[in-house]
Amino acid sequence: MKILEGKTLSASILGSLPPRIEAVKARLDRPPSLAIINYFADSPSAVYVKRKIAACEKLGIRVKLFAPDQAEGYAGFKALLARLGSDADYDAIMIERPLPDGYETLETWDSVPAAKDVDGLSSLNMGRLFIARKFREIEEGGFFVPCTALAVVRLMKFHGIEPAGLNIAVAGRSAVVGRPLAQMLTALDATVTVCHTRTKDIAAVFRAADVVVTAAGKAKWLKKELLPANATVIDVGTNFDENGRMCGDADFADLAGAAAVSPVPGGVGPVTLACLIEASVRAAELAQPREKKGGIILT
Repeated sequence: MKILEGKTLSASILGSLPPRIEAVKARLDRPPSLAIINYFADSPSAVYVKRKIAACEKLGIRVKLFAPDQAEGYAGFKALLARLGSDADYDAIMIERPLPDGYETLETWDSVPAAKDVDGLSSLNMGRLFIARKFREIEEGGFFVPCTALAVVRLMKFHGIEPAGLNIAVAGRSAVVGRPLAQMLTALDATVTVCHTRTKDIAAVFRAADVVVTAAGKAKWLKKELLPANATVIDVGTNFDENGRMCGDADFADLAGAAAVSPVPGGVGPVTLACLIEASVRAAELAQPREKKGGIILT
């Protein structure tokens, strides 16, 4: 079984950023800056928040974590987004999921300016993604896309899996992974089937696929009996098993006979982190420097 690890690719992406960061410092008179909003310190995504902060600090990117008080309600959340959106000291805003009940709305995503929306969830960025017919338009379009979906594509290409002509099944239809990923893979000329809880015979779909991508958020649910003999599995799940250990959607041990599997942790996750930090640097590259008059920076 080939292990589709993501650490090497992640290191390559992050290793390409220092010259770009230095150029931002020279132009803006400050480093790139990222604001991360996370409500739940014990969620699976919180593990990656710590890694994002450490990676940013190592590269010299200014990063600040905001942990809002749920007692302030949705109004407090919107006020925070408005403040960060208008603050020229922040180039990028990342909203970690999950959010409190009722917060994951279009109003939320559109409260983040498209130029700072590095996870590509605003209607402007998402609309641009879904208008694109070819992946080149996505790469050259100057807009942001969901980092996890992009990480899957980059991981596949890094390991020599070209989507063109493949039948790819995607388990999960979220706006963060499943649907944007299906659009990206379609733009790369794959034939994509999006599966979800209402799919009648998911095993039949999987067995007809060359590649299965699972982003269902259910620990170890994907077993070998659901897959073809030479399955390639990209596991996007971030879960904790009964022993409190991080695991994916796929039962990694049960898939020992598969052709290729991405591990959790160590697969898509590190690449997602690198894509986010790269997007944050790009947001800073697109930011306008503050006007100076008489040697004074006007705020």
